[in-house]
Amino acid sequence: GRRAWRVDGDAEFAARGLGSHVITAEARGPDGWYYEYAGADVFEMWADAASRFPLNPADTAIAGYSMGGYATYKFATQFPDLFGKAQPTVGPPGLGVWVPPAPPEPGGTQSNTNAMLASLRNIPFLIWDGAEDELVPVLGAQTQAATFGTLGLRYEFDLFLTSDHLALAANDAYQPAADFLGLINIDYNPAHVTYVYNPTMDFADVGTAAGHAYWVSGITLSDSSGTAPLGQIDVRSEGFGVGDPTPSGVSAGTGILQGGAIAPFAYVSETQTWGAVPVTKVNDALDITATNIATVTIDPVRAHVDCNAIINEPSDGPKVTLLGC
Repeated sequence: GRRAWRVDGDAEFAARGLGSHVITAEARGPDGWYYEYAGADVFEMWADAASRFPLNPADTAIAGYSMGGYATYKFATQFPDLFGKAQPTVGPPGLGVWVPPAPPEPGGTQSNTNAMLASLRNIPFLIWDGAEDELVPVLGAQTQAATFGTLGLRYEFDLFLTSDHLALAANDAYQPAADFLGLINIDYNPAHVTYVYNPTMDFADVGTAAGHAYWVSGITLSDSSGTAPLGQIDVRSEGFGVGDPTPSGVSAGTGILQGGAIAPFAYVSETQTWGAVPVTKVNDALDITATNIATVTIDPVRAHVDCNAIINEPSDGPKVTLLGC
């Protein structure tokens, strides 16, 4: 949607952290689903705001309602290094209606962010959906949340038991979401990067081509044929001296959203967090696994390795270029 919150919600999000600018794109025309010019409008809006206000790029979150919720999934998976946290509300995982195992309609399999969620390794999500949503079927929302759990990502999924598609907008109470977003400091150089590249979401002519994340860039697919080509690359640098934290496993809970314009909203939830980051031996090495990736470029300085780094990857792995080496 063009506007995710009314006055109270805008104020709650604007007050997060040390104070924030809340900007919402019109996205150039009706039902553009943040593709092509509708997607470019988000970045042009962002650039215009940055030309007028002293923004802190490292303290950037993305959130949205309905179609804006889809944009939250879409932009966070396409450009994960731009956002520190994310909060979709009644956002469909794909373009249109998704009732698994059928593809989203009318957007098709190529629009489904469910297959791209591995890109969110470094972005915690708070997901709000309604059990009685007539436009975002609950099975699709639950499947999206379950994938977060299976991938070991950090997330909270709150399913509001008596909420249809517009109830949370009318209720207009977003303080828990604003508290979740909080004060953000994006880590632009994480030790472990996972990225799923979906070239059908690229529109180079309007400046919204992806294929890069953090210190990984120049990603191309081995096979880009068909209507829904995807490639996934996973790179862990041993140069940071840290390993992957252990996911907590998914835990169930309940809660009540208070303070809105309607009645208190009860919800059931599932949550997964991470444990402490383990310390490991520092090595000049990169561990790479990939599916359907032909080429990748890695910035060794940002990855904490040098031009002599050992590349640990399968024999059929992508061609790896170390930037500047």
